[in-house]
Amino acid sequence: MYVSFGSWVSPIGEAKVKTLALSLQALRRPFIWVLGTTWRRGLPDGYVKSVADHGRIVSWAPQLEVLQHPSVGCYLTHCGWNSTMEAIQCKKPLLCYPIAGDQFLNCAYIVSTWKIGVKIEGFGMEEVEDSIIKVAKDEQVSWRIETLHENLYGKEGTSKAMSNLSTFIQDLSK
Repeated sequence: MYVSFGSWVSPIGEAKVKTLALSLQALRRPFIWVLGTTWRRGLPDGYVKSVADHGRIVSWAPQLEVLQHPSVGCYLTHCGWNSTMEAIQCKKPLLCYPIAGDQFLNCAYIVSTWKIGVKIEGFGMEEVEDSIIKVAKDEQVSWRIETLHENLYGKEGTSKAMSNLSTFIQDLSK
């Protein structure tokens, strides 16, 4: 699992960071968590060492490269638009925890319209594990994200994008 809440997001609070940290520790599932300095205040003492056998805490990661890796099964995200598009590009189901602004609308599309993820209301171990299992075992999630990826990045999506760009350029020159 890849966990990242974006570089421009205010900290979610030490209590929530700690709850998520303890859940990831207890689940013992492999993870990489991008956690900036500000966010690390919520980590329990000795946490990085205690999860070293199955988890990594990093200050930064090349997100697209991480998401492209086959060992990443899902992405716990704040639902920023760029993060959402990168997840679709890499065909990764989403665990959604919107924090501010358009992230709530993006989450609604991910969960209710596209149906390629689930919304997490909190970071308790049971909720995190249930969400991971739900997106991992739901073949419809995999099928829908594959279809959405093809519509956006496949031959048809590229053709539509080029056509729209061409029309836009022509309209500008009028």
